[in-house]
Amino acid sequence: MELDELINAYRGPLIGLIAAWGAPWHEATEIAQDSFADAWLNRESCRGDWNDPEVFGRWLRGVALNRYRNWSRGRRRWFRLFTFAAEPMDPVDTSTLQEVPEHLAQLREAVDRLPQMQRQVILMHYLEDTSVKEVATLLSVPVKTVEGRLYQARRALHRMITDQTDSKTTETLP
Repeated sequence: MELDELINAYRGPLIGLIAAWGAPWHEATEIAQDSFADAWLNRESCRGDWNDPEVFGRWLRGVALNRYRNWSRGRRRWFRLFTFAAEPMDPVDTSTLQEVPEHLAQLREAVDRLPQMQRQVILMHYLEDTSVKEVATLLSVPVKTVEGRLYQARRALHRMITDQTDSKTTETLP
């Protein structure tokens, strides 16, 4: 496979996976790009058939995990260096900011509370529009496992959002 084919096939799932590990979306995109570059430059070190999606997906996930760990370590060091030296920030003019619709805010909060395995498949499948088979390949798990995690995650999200809505309704009742 050529580099552009690999990027087209794995870009979305990889960004979703890295975001599920805890990187902000824009950082996850950068880490994914760096992972593709590393993978392409070091493709001789891939054990197995480079063109086999099972082999390549597993190997790319390992490259991305190493990139994510390096990013995370660097971020912690940067935070320690500049946390105490930072000057107070100017107040932000909130009048120009657009509010996030309440239902989206509830959904984001609920997704953040999901267990990591469920959060991974939700972000990869729905946010990056990745097929269940591609998610399974990248995570090195059977397709049925991904389907089960998606089912459990959807049920958990439904429960969390319904509970929040019900509690807000009862708060407003006299």
